[in-house]
This record gives sequence, C-alpha cells and structure tokens, in this order.
Amino acid sequence: MPVPLPNLYCSPQDVYDSLGAEGTDLLLDDRNEATGQKVVATQTAALNATTLPIQALTFPILAGSTLQFAGSGSDQIGVTLSSVARTGDTTLTVNPLSAQVNALASAIDSGANVAAARRLVKACQYGTSEVKFYCCTRYDDSQLVLAWSCNRWATALGARWLARRRRQSASKGIEADAEHALEQMLMVSTGARSIEDIGTRTSGWPYMSNIDVDVRYELGKVRVIPVLSEGTPTQYAQLIDFNSIFYTGYTW
Repeated sequence: MPVPLPNLYCSPQDVYDSLGAEGTDLLLDDRNEATGQKVVATQTAALNATTLPIQALTFPILAGSTLQFAGSGSDQIGVTLSSVARTGDTTLTVNPLSAQVNALASAIDSGANVAAARRLVKACQYGTSEVKFYCCTRYDDSQLVLAWSCNRWATALGARWLARRRRQSASKGIEADAEHALEQMLMVSTGARSIEDIGTRTSGWPYMSNIDVDVRYELGKVRVIPVLSEGTPTQYAQLIDFNSIFYTGYTW
C-alpha cells in the first residue's frame, strides 16, 4: 500500500465539476465494487413522514439516492434521501413518503455512489502525487495545499486519470489542461517560475553559481567558483551562470 497522502490538493467535488456526471459514472464492470448493503426499517413510517428508522448502516448513502423498499406487507415504494446518511446512522432523512413503509421492510443500496466517490478520491490522490513530484523539492506540502495553482493542476491531472481509467480517450480539452499543468509544474521545478502566495522551503532571494574552466582537469573542467557564487544552501538545483565559461582567466 502506498503511504497515505497527508494533504490532497484538490477535492472529489473539483474533479466531479471538471468532468460532470457522465465523465465520472462507473463502468458496468465496476458495479461489483458497489456495497450492496441491505437497509431494513425498524419501525413503521407513515405516509408523508420525513424520517425512516432503520438498522445501523454499514456504508454511507449520499443525498438524492433512491431506495426501493418492499416486503413486510408494504408495496414497493421509492424513498429518496434528502440528506446524506453516514455509517452507523439509524435514521434516514427522506423526502415525504408517498406511502407507508412497514417495520422490517427492506431495500438494497446499489452502493454505486460510494464506489464512484472512491474513484474520485483516487483521482485526487493521483493528481496530488503528480504535483508533489514536481514541486516538493522547492515547496513544503503544507504550503502547496494552500495554493490555487496546485488545486488547478491536481484537478486537471486527476480528471485526465479518471477519464483514461474509463478506458476512453480523454477529450482534447482535458488533455490540454493536463499538458498545460505539466508545463507549468516543470517551470516551477527548475526555478523558472514560483508558485503564487506561498513560500519556498529556503530563501527566495536570488541564488547563483558562477563557474570557470579549470584546464588542469581533463574531465569536468567547468568548476564552481565558491567565492563568487551565491552561498545560500538550497534543497533543489541552483541556476548556473553559464556566461562565465567564456572568461579567459584560469583557476589555480
């Protein structure tokens, strides 16, 4: 198992907003990952009731989900949740019931909503790991999570992963967003650009290595001149003053 990420730079809602409902739907063969939990009424709920007592839930159920209750003398009735039901809840908050639901009537939750949510979280993890790969040499994780650019990059990369994961080619717009994100992150990793509104791991003031050609060496003749170079320690690659290689003086 990979080490859990302490922070996600985008949310499942960000990826969902990027791809829309059709772009985040599960594949048919993903349905076997659905929970399939049985939801059982513990007390009779009358017509127009807005709460339904149930046995404790094993998995959450999202708001807007519809459960088809039947059995125990009840006709089949669709019950739509008006708010999210969490693991362990013993009461469903629902839209006014169109018919009575008897005690011990039951419904099967397809669990597709939970499986889809897991896919969205994995997309966020993928996008976040890509941003960390490029940016963590210069920026701390606790700072990256605060930047809108990181949110945008992680969302674009996570959306592309999810689109491809559906065994479909990602749309040109999604591919373009992801490629643009990678280009910008590459500039950040080389120090050509800085991420807005957050601080780097080390000093942000200019740093430079001046070099010279030392003819005493057959290999690696280009050498840093410490007394002329910026001495601030960094945890990432320094910019090199390549113009100094044209100096005619020798180092002895």
